[in-house]
Amino acid sequence: MGFDKAIIHLDPVGPLVRADAGGRTTIIGVPDPETAAKTALDLIADGVGRIELCGAFGPAAAAAVYRAVDGAVPVGLVLFGLESLTGVAAYKARFEAGERLAAAFVYLHEGADPAGDRDLREHEGGTALFVAVPDVAAAAAVAVDLVAGGEAELIELYGGFTPRSAAVVIDAIKAEVPVGVAVYGP
Repeated sequence: MGFDKAIIHLDPVGPLVRADAGGRTTIIGVPDPETAAKTALDLIADGVGRIELCGAFGPAAAAAVYRAVDGAVPVGLVLFGLESLTGVAAYKARFEAGERLAAAFVYLHEGADPAGDRDLREHEGGTALFVAVPDVAAAAAVAVDLVAGGEAELIELYGGFTPRSAAVVIDAIKAEVPVGVAVYGP
């Protein structure tokens, strides 16, 4: 079995677990940063070796998780580049105004089939689509389809994307929607 990782997002929808020869990816929604910190410790106790936090946390809210984990495993946080700032600010304003929005969370998982390894979750603010992809090329193709079909007004990348591989996705969609990537500090 491969590497165990987790994604924590600030939207309390039920957990998703993808476990196979490619490893285990656990995606879990929480209502607030304090619950995220407790959840992170539970995930580490369960064998998770890397945790990534959704862009809704921001550095200030993520601090609770960083303090709780205290270096036990790497913790990444989704951040958005300059090309996405206007779009992510508009997305946030629309969310705060009560608009229902579509977000896509694309994550690398060895051996994934993006056509079938999808989970759509409805929540108060709209939809969250989680798509497992085997590599960066598949992520770019998925992103193009999601944006063209109106299924993603914001995309977050998880599971081992780098700024360089995120650029492939951003270029593929011509920066039409904001794209964030989980990055790690020292």
